[in-house]
Amino acid sequence: MIIIRAIAFLLHFTIIPVALGRLITYKQTDNKDSAIATYIIGLFGSFAIFYVLCSILEWHQYWNTFTEPFTGCFTALCIAYSVLIAVLLIVWMIKDKSAIKASVGNAKKWFLEKINQVKDNKLLGIYMIAFVVLLVIQLYFAFAYEINEWSYDDYDYVVNSQDTISTDTIAYVNYVNGEMPYTAEKRAVTAWPTYIAYLARVSGFEVTTISHTILPVILLLVAYLVYYYISRFIFRDVENRFVFLFLFSVANIFGLYSHYSATFRLLGAIWQGKAVLTTIAIPFITIYLIEIYKEKFDKYKIKPLIMVSLGAASLTTMAALLLTLDVVLVWIVMGVYLRKIADVRYLLASLFGVIYLVIFYVLMSTLISDMQSYEKSFFKRGRSINWWYKWFG
Repeated sequence: MIIIRAIAFLLHFTIIPVALGRLITYKQTDNKDSAIATYIIGLFGSFAIFYVLCSILEWHQYWNTFTEPFTGCFTALCIAYSVLIAVLLIVWMIKDKSAIKASVGNAKKWFLEKINQVKDNKLLGIYMIAFVVLLVIQLYFAFAYEINEWSYDDYDYVVNSQDTISTDTIAYVNYVNGEMPYTAEKRAVTAWPTYIAYLARVSGFEVTTISHTILPVILLLVAYLVYYYISRFIFRDVENRFVFLFLFSVANIFGLYSHYSATFRLLGAIWQGKAVLTTIAIPFITIYLIEIYKEKFDKYKIKPLIMVSLGAASLTTMAALLLTLDVVLVWIVMGVYLRKIADVRYLLASLFGVIYLVIFYVLMSTLISDMQSYEKSFFKRGRSINWWYKWFG
């Protein structure tokens, strides 16, 4: 049974991101995105889809809260997301049938190519082994020791996810005393704790086990995929890429000296939304934006940017500041590099998640304020005029 649960969990970080990444980038005219870029786009695309469904059902939940708690929306979210992902997987298998058949042969060809590179350059093999050793050490400590790492935010993150499962609600419970409805706006507009609750519901694993044991290993691997993607952008020579990754790993290992160090989010509490944003999402979108700004405009690049931006914005409200600063700075720098105004359409697409987050924040803040006020409310709602309440209430 545990194997089935593990497979159900791992699908969301293996096949599903690959399928969504291929669907999102399917119509690109140049088709130059690397396998890593396609995977990361698909991963954040899955977060984006979950975020949209989560925000719709969460709004429905709060809108129909009057005198007693409104439950059942988390189950509805799990069903809706699972069904939608299943449909998209089927679509991918149909549309990408030839690529799926060729994938085994391509993987074998890639592996043999790397073996030949190592044979031709013995130093490359040494650098690769050195990096893999350091990566395995980091993965071991992530799996075996982060279960004891309780960040000051875990009283909120982990408890929020567990309350979501226990009460069958979305961002609805006071994590101190269990009161419902009670939610800070910054928690109501992010989907990451709810996504962890969804992973726990699908797999049957405990929320704490997922957050402190499984996710640190998976997310650390995803982070180093992004760092390899960055090394490919910086260095043309494969040997230099692995030297970079080795030195980067050493810096990370010795940089984890306190909760305020730069590498704490990577090796200390990577399961938290703000850590995924800063260690995976922002590094990836920075390089991805630089690469596409240098090329001729492709309208099919808009969708990947929107999905990555929306997926990143679903992680934490800090995305409103950090993601905005990142994409705007990249746009300015690339404008200077290109000696012209960089494409504004790419800029707007990369800000889509922030715009969605801000609008959702304003709406949720207003709705929660209405619920807490006895005076005139901004929204007009009630049992008698909420026609959908009799169907879902």
